[in-house]
Parts: sequence; structure tokens; C-alpha cells
Amino acid sequence: MPDVPPLSDPFGSLHPRYVWVYAGFWFRALAWIIDAFILSVLGGIMRLAVSPSLTLTVTNSGSAANKYQISDIVRISDVISTVPADYSYSYSGFHPTWHGNGLYEVLQILLPALYYILFESSRLQGTPGKRACRMRVTDLHGQRIGLGRATVRYFGHFLSILTLGLGFLMVMWTRRKQALHDLLAGTCVIRQQEEALVSFNPPR
Repeated sequence: MPDVPPLSDPFGSLHPRYVWVYAGFWFRALAWIIDAFILSVLGGIMRLAVSPSLTLTVTNSGSAANKYQISDIVRISDVISTVPADYSYSYSGFHPTWHGNGLYEVLQILLPALYYILFESSRLQGTPGKRACRMRVTDLHGQRIGLGRATVRYFGHFLSILTLGLGFLMVMWTRRKQALHDLLAGTCVIRQQEEALVSFNPPR
């Protein structure tokens, strides 16, 4: 076959096409990193909005308890020695008191759960991280999953963690590249990728 002229299209009239394939481990890991960053930003906003205050009660040996707000303390060298903003003493006791009503703790659990469940069962069929990597979560027939299946998939992640990460590595050898939580929920992750076609047949 003659050389392709400079600046010409090596594919001729054949242009790359997009095909759907099962998403591999590294693309899924990249999507997780993106989602983890987004969740950390959302978690930071949530902490600013609803995080409860903290009181540190430090007791000098044999004396009455003295209380300082966490904002009054500029350095904590260890659990028995603190340096308040105005003056410095060494204390033998260190007792933090968390002034919360449970809302912050509940939101810490709900935020990632709602993030994954709602996004993956929505019309987007994936979290922002997955969509950035051209991926979707589907059932075994390529259809959109519902809230129930998305919920099973999310909590199945914890089983993948309990197997010391083996559940995540299953993506590398299962036929549909499914992790343990995908097998439990009957889901798979597919990815749209570009497939370039050549305009010639190589010699045999």
C-alpha cells in the first residue's frame, strides 16, 4: 500500500466510531477519585453548616476543672499538654466534649449514600466521576437501574471492603468486569470508548 500523503486523513472515509464496553478497573478507580474529591468538597460545606461545637475540658492535678473552647487553643502537643491562647500550663487531664444532637453524624452517613444511590439510579446512570469517564451503571441488559438495585449496589461496597479489597479487584477477572457489589446487585459498569477503523487490510 502506498504511503499516506502528508496532511491527509489516514482513515479515508472511515471515521472512528463509539462502542460500549465493560469498564475496566483503572477507569473505575479514576472515577472513584473524582467522586471522592467532590464528596470531600460537599462534606466540607456540610461541616461549615452543621458541625457542632467542641469544648475541651482540661483539669490540672488536684484543682478544679478549667474549660476552654477549641477556638481558644492554638496548639495541642499531646493529650496531656495544651497551650491556651492567653497563657500556658501543663495539665494532667484532657476531656473533649462534643456538643452535637446527632444531625452531623447522620449526615456524614447519608451524604455518600444519597450521592451514589440517587445519581446511579437517575437518568444520568452514574455519578459525576463516572460520567466524566464516559461510564454508566446498568443492569445486565444495559437498562437503567432503580433505587432498590442502586441501594443494594452501594451497601455491597462494604462487603468489598471487608474482603480486604478483593471484591473490588474482581473487576480484573470476571467476565463482565463486575466487582463483588455488582454481582450482588445484578449490575455492571459500561464505558463508551472510541474505536478507530483502518481503511486497509494488513497482509497475511
